Amino acid sequence: MAELEVRVVSERREGLLVELGRVVTEYGHVLVRQRLVQEAHGACLTLVLRGPDDRQLALEEALGTHPRVLSFESTRPQFAVEEVATATASVASVLPSVPARPAQVAQPPAEPVPVAAGADVARVERMLPSLAKDYPRIFPWLINLEYAVADEARDASLYLAGRRTGAWVYKRDFSLGAKLGLSEALRRIAMPAMRTLVTVEHHDHQLHVRGCPLCQPGGASGGRFFCGFIEGLLVESVESKAIFVRETSCHSSGAPMCVFDISH
Repeated sequence: MAELEVRVVSERREGLLVELGRVVTEYGHVLVRQRLVQEAHGACLTLVLRGPDDRQLALEEALGTHPRVLSFESTRPQFAVEEVATATASVASVLPSVPARPAQVAQPPAEPVPVAAGADVARVERMLPSLAKDYPRIFPWLINLEYAVADEARDASLYLAGRRTGAWVYKRDFSLGAKLGLSEALRRIAMPAMRTLVTVEHHDHQLHVRGCPLCQPGGASGGRFFCGFIEGLLVESVESKAIFVRETSCHSSGAPMCVFDISH
């Protein structure tokens, strides 16, 4: 069991704790303490929660995309995280003070770290309403995000924007279906959602993207957005409740297309 601290901002405070409390309970967490105050920009609710490690990421997504939540931030009080690694890394690594967990396979890691590790969370959260309003015409906003954040926060910020956007699209368009196997989820959820943004092909457990607007030859890779987007789309739809996406080939480095490998 681990603690998770979240801070949300909503338009009004009436019933906010009750509604979010249902989500907390649904994901197997309990409320340790809470603080609800009225601020100039809305009702600010801070919750300290305790629950199973493997449900925290899903809980963050559920709270962050709740219709009453305008802004969402989360931290794990019990440990810090390092800066995000390279654009091809699956997730940021945890500091050595955290006990290592035995990995089931060499790649990807057995347990993801917080989705916001190393990201400019505040800037991403401010941009999310614009992404939702203009969706699927979101690439100008993402390109602006790349230039607006510090270089060391770029990859993690794109990943966070992708996770939030993918989770939102899943809940908007696909959440009423039954749990699926990975191959079926790729065919029935990931492919239709990705086609609204880019030209994409499905090959086994890979998605091939042609002409990615975020990955221009000679420039920096924007593939971390799609890693997060695909994970956000699929994490609640598959039976395993764990999805890992890594970019194995990128147009920005001279490859003919960007290739995303999906596993669970």
